Amino acid sequence: MRKKILLGIAGIFVVLVAVVIGRTLAITPVELAGMGQAESIDAEGAAKRLAEAIRFPTISHQRGADPEDLARSDKAFTDFRNWMDQTYPAFREATSREIIGGHTLFYTWEGTDASLDPVLLMSHIDVVPIAPGTEDQWEHPPFSGAIADGYVWGRGTIDNKGSLIAMVEAAELLIKRGFRPSRTILFAFGHDEEVGGGTGNKALAGLLQERGVRLHWVKDEGGVIGHGLLPGISAPVAMIGVAEKGSISLDVVAYSKGGHSSMPSPATQTAIGRLARAIDRIGKAPFEARVDGATRGMIESLAPAVPFFQRMVYANLWLFEPVVRGIMEKNPSSAAQLQTTIAPTIVSGGNKENVLPPEARAVVNFRIHPRDTAEEVIAHVRAAIADAEVSVEPLEGIREASSVSNINGEGYRLIERVITESFPGTIAAPYLVVGGTDSRHYLPITDNVFRFIPIHMGPEDSARFHGTNERVSVVNMGQAVAFYVRLMETLEEVDRAG
Repeated sequence: MRKKILLGIAGIFVVLVAVVIGRTLAITPVELAGMGQAESIDAEGAAKRLAEAIRFPTISHQRGADPEDLARSDKAFTDFRNWMDQTYPAFREATSREIIGGHTLFYTWEGTDASLDPVLLMSHIDVVPIAPGTEDQWEHPPFSGAIADGYVWGRGTIDNKGSLIAMVEAAELLIKRGFRPSRTILFAFGHDEEVGGGTGNKALAGLLQERGVRLHWVKDEGGVIGHGLLPGISAPVAMIGVAEKGSISLDVVAYSKGGHSSMPSPATQTAIGRLARAIDRIGKAPFEARVDGATRGMIESLAPAVPFFQRMVYANLWLFEPVVRGIMEKNPSSAAQLQTTIAPTIVSGGNKENVLPPEARAVVNFRIHPRDTAEEVIAHVRAAIADAEVSVEPLEGIREASSVSNINGEGYRLIERVITESFPGTIAAPYLVVGGTDSRHYLPITDNVFRFIPIHMGPEDSARFHGTNERVSVVNMGQAVAFYVRLMETLEEVDRAG
């Protein structure tokens, strides 16, 4: 009997190994190739016009900003709009334009087939301010639009005027060739994305909903073409955001009777002590971590780009998910893909060294994974703290996580195809965007949002987002224009085949 059991176990093991190896061998490794562009694109011209766009300091400001700063930005947005009219006359002539919320630009390029739902291409005009005290750290002034060493330098080159200019360059080129789409193509260029998009794309999405518009799909900013950003992957990876996390900030307030510091209650019963214990309990009650949804799709898509034994793991997540999860949890950026994250961001309490404050407060920010909801986050935190003397209340600005777009549908496959044709040797993968974009405002009128900009980035470039020495290469600008030309042409091809 024992021998039969051992033989049975051995047989199961052999079958298991065969399945694992078979699934691994079924994946064809990606072949690296040079990155070029099939389209005849004037990369230097596109870079020159991007440089001009950078020189408009279209900074979006938080509520209550200095009136002079607001006036300067208002002028910059108006000047940018006028520059667009002068620089892209064919685009301006072929489209109708509406101005939303003061400065968001909404263009409609009417298609020839009104039965087809339109697609929406998005970018944003506004940029974040330069961090005070960092101006001298820029190799070229942040709003100079300098072209040097093969790059266009300045605030907005990556986030997000580079993609905006590439879109309009592509449309201008196609219009001059006599191209007209069957499916209407909409362009939305927001003016307040960096501060939430409330008067820009949120208002525009509401307007389109009132008009009964249903969008076939939306493409906005999000992932980039990463080089060396992921361990074990030598091929460049184009990350297509198919979902984005939500956000909620909780006001955590601990109470006590207060009094003189010479006659304190036990430390854990003071307001500050209770608050410290509450934060500690929150941290010790992490949300469930799983390799699922967009993150699972990302890992499975990357399997062709990794060495054999790593590919064996990626191709068999049904078996190796705990291994992958353990590795991802060791890095904050990859761990954020797995679960709702917890981040205490503000702490306050007490105003004099010899007085026990009657209350102490913390703000804790949570980035909500698509499997969770804001209400579940609140309940989870209250249960973790389990203290009647600590209140937990949500602050304004709750944003639920988005739905997950279909990675097997026409929109994703089209964008994936255009990426691989535009950037040979690149592998496309879905992923979960841990921040927020304006595209979330359109989810009531579309099922599919894809978040990707055709910009190359290496490990040293990550800090350039909202940071110092933001730049994009001249060559990359040509490739980005070619990407959008091919995207619109391929969309037309699919619609005609239809």
